[in-house]
Amino acid sequence: MNLIIDQGNTATKAALFEGGILKTKVIYAKKDIHRLEDWIAQNCQSDTNVLWSSVTNQPIKINSKKILCLTSTTPLPIENEYETPETLGKDRIANAVAIWSKTKNNSALCIDMGTCIKYDLVVENAYKGGNISPGMVMRYKALNVFTDQLPEIMPNQAIFENNFPEYGISTATSIINGVQQAIVHEVNGFVARYQERFGPLTIFMSGGDAKFFDKAFKKGIFAFSVKYWEDLTLCGLNEILEYNVKS
Repeated sequence: MNLIIDQGNTATKAALFEGGILKTKVIYAKKDIHRLEDWIAQNCQSDTNVLWSSVTNQPIKINSKKILCLTSTTPLPIENEYETPETLGKDRIANAVAIWSKTKNNSALCIDMGTCIKYDLVVENAYKGGNISPGMVMRYKALNVFTDQLPEIMPNQAIFENNFPEYGISTATSIINGVQQAIVHEVNGFVARYQERFGPLTIFMSGGDAKFFDKAFKKGIFAFSVKYWEDLTLCGLNEILEYNVKS
């Protein structure tokens, strides 16, 4: 049994894997650190293999003697060609390892749609790098914060339905189309650019905002098919742990 701890700035995910299969997952807010520690104590033995990935300085009590803390120098099952690995987000390299594990010796792209939209590219057995752009909510907020009169609009899941206007006919629909259709064009553009350079790609998408674009996939607005993977980062972290345990 493997225990994966993915500690972020606002919440921590913890998951148990057995034989590469995700068995259990919990999420605790940063303020609920004691509840997280209680869960770990109940599910972690002294000989449990643990990978701890953290972007904070908040300590966590883990009752195991086999803890691997993920850093920029942790051995990986793929080659890392990023020029500044010490600045590379742990979630990005975990996502890269996850998509590599599903498409070994093939090219793949992860599109993680969260606070930021992160593109991470794996070609054969090497992580090439990618791009970071503002996420959907960040774009909506920016239009309101950096102007005097534009309102803050909420993301709209109905934008890709047939009865939604293809272009703005009000300030609200202008902003919705401007933000969410722009993301569609951005994604299509990056994928086309990478495929021209590296050939066919298997596309994986994750992150909380991916659901807003589900209808775009079904309508064929995107020029490629997407595999949605909710627990992409956790699975990538488990692959890194498995690699180090076996090494």
